[in-house]
Amino acid sequence: MTAKRVLIAALALSGAALVWLFLTFYERYTKEIDTGWGAEAKRNPYLAAQRYLADIQLTPRQADNIAVLRGLSPNATLFISSSSQVYNPTKAQELLQWVERGGHAIVVAYTGNFDSGAGRSENRDWLLEAMGVSLEEGHSDFEWQQTLEQLFGEDATLDPTQSPADAMREHNRKIDEGDTEEKPEEKEKPRNPDVPEENLVTLPVEGGSEIQLYLNASHLLYHPSFNDETVDGGPVSWARVWHDDIGVPFMQFKRGSGVITLMTDSTLWQSHRIGHFDHAYFLQLLASDGEFVFLTRPRFESLTKVAREYAVEFFIAGALALLAWLLLRGRRFGPLQPEPEVSRRSLLEHISACGHYYWLDDRCEALLRGQREELLRRLGATHTDASQKRKLCNKLCASTGMDEARVLATLWGKPPTSEETFTEHMRNLQRIEAVL
Repeated sequence: MTAKRVLIAALALSGAALVWLFLTFYERYTKEIDTGWGAEAKRNPYLAAQRYLADIQLTPRQADNIAVLRGLSPNATLFISSSSQVYNPTKAQELLQWVERGGHAIVVAYTGNFDSGAGRSENRDWLLEAMGVSLEEGHSDFEWQQTLEQLFGEDATLDPTQSPADAMREHNRKIDEGDTEEKPEEKEKPRNPDVPEENLVTLPVEGGSEIQLYLNASHLLYHPSFNDETVDGGPVSWARVWHDDIGVPFMQFKRGSGVITLMTDSTLWQSHRIGHFDHAYFLQLLASDGEFVFLTRPRFESLTKVAREYAVEFFIAGALALLAWLLLRGRRFGPLQPEPEVSRRSLLEHISACGHYYWLDDRCEALLRGQREELLRRLGATHTDASQKRKLCNKLCASTGMDEARVLATLWGKPPTSEETFTEHMRNLQRIEAVL
């Protein structure tokens, strides 16, 4: 056996031994790391609610806009995340008519333009007006522990003295340093936030049990039937946060064969709060047996898609418009006709037309006043007394042949009220001017 073969055998045995040692002493383990919410959960804040409804054998789906009412079955449930999506009285009536046929509607009142000083919304809410409901200012002490679950996972929390930027820098530092040090076992994180008992809403349900909700009561809903039992069309159920509140955070109306629920908390069933208290079960109680439609992100068709959809109608309308224009202009075709002779007006007709225009525009008095002032300036009689006027009248009567009354009326009398008197005054002024 040569030395080369011995060396090869030794290397093979050494390699086999290393492989055996690695497989014998290598310990394989797995570690689960929560990297936060996925892209779909970040894009859709109601993803947890939709999956919960799917787990209880309901059919959740998203809708683009309020036009979904046209094809929605009467036994369905429609959740509208903002009443501003019911953008005109017609849509409000369509929604109420669908509810009367048996639909279940859950609508969150839009509070973004609520003016605290005036105690009302700046813009009209057509659905609330149709229901006879108004917004009132509520409590400003709604708060819960701000978490960073969306970015770092459900174990990441934000200290009250720490900003989100500081928490992110601390998280990145631990990743860079490879902080794998074992931490002592911590207690299980509580499911519900630490909320005072008096801020919770307790509702009785079938079977004698109760459910608890933590509602954002920064804005409340008010109906006149709260203070006047004779008012018709009031809510059939509601609940107050505090007994002395003038309004309520949610109320439910019976309309025909269906129900409509109004509320002010827009985040109650979003993914970061649906797991608190009995929020998810409350959503299940409000749902009907049919499909559950979420109207949370209204989307309308793009201009390009609408143009493609109605391209045929557009070209047909354009062709008809072109044909109508050709028919209208068709009589212009053929040899040109000679232009009619243009006759010029005489100077007398021009002056007469101008005079009638000025007279109708009530400008003749200004013309007469200007002529008088210029004539009196030349006569030096702008500011004269009665004796001087008499002397001037005698002088002008002798030179013009007019009597004294006519001279006085021409120079200092009232303005004319008819075309004839105006013409006479102007003629007399010209006679006086001619003898100067």
